[in-house]
Amino acid sequence: MSTENKSPLARVVKRILDVFRVLVLISLVLWPLVAIVMTIGHSGSDTWGVDISVFSSFDIDLSKFPAEMTESEGVRDPRIHGKTALNIDTSSLSAFYIFVLMMEIGGLVGLYMLLQVRAVFASLAQGNNFALDNSARIKKIGYVAIGWALISPLLQYFGGQVILREYSLILPGIELSPAFELNGLAIFIGLVMIVLSGVLTEAANINESHQLTI
Repeated sequence: MSTENKSPLARVVKRILDVFRVLVLISLVLWPLVAIVMTIGHSGSDTWGVDISVFSSFDIDLSKFPAEMTESEGVRDPRIHGKTALNIDTSSLSAFYIFVLMMEIGGLVGLYMLLQVRAVFASLAQGNNFALDNSARIKKIGYVAIGWALISPLLQYFGGQVILREYSLILPGIELSPAFELNGLAIFIGLVMIVLSGVLTEAANINESHQLTI
């Protein structure tokens, strides 16, 4: 393939992805090690703590609060509920390790998708604009995106369930529970990637037929 047919932009993007690949690999290796170092010598210590994030549902019933604490305007229903990421300063080692494990799994999934994207741009940088391998890689990205969108909420729910068991929140009117929420946008993006893969496969086959007839 001649140099003129190669894509300078694809080469630049590939180099950027190379940097991200190294950074992500270093993070995935160091993150568990840092977590272990942070907890050495602190087992069972109530003075040690670290912030973790837990995706949770919250339910607040204002009618159970003392009257002097619930003066408000514009609130028609005393029950307030929703889902959010709660930041918890924890001294529980089991809760912290579960949080670390969930982050590590998410990082590995992200690394796999990053490697697939990098491989696509590496191929484009060589001028392989109609390679069947690229459509296969894009299809893998789509399947992984959909799979992670379905699995991640389960990890968040069951992981959050275990983490929240470590705490006793005795406050009348406030209830916390693990939350479950599908990422519809990730599923949509995954489907788009699969459809795009099919289009690229057809384009690659047409290009191959065109090359054979010349």
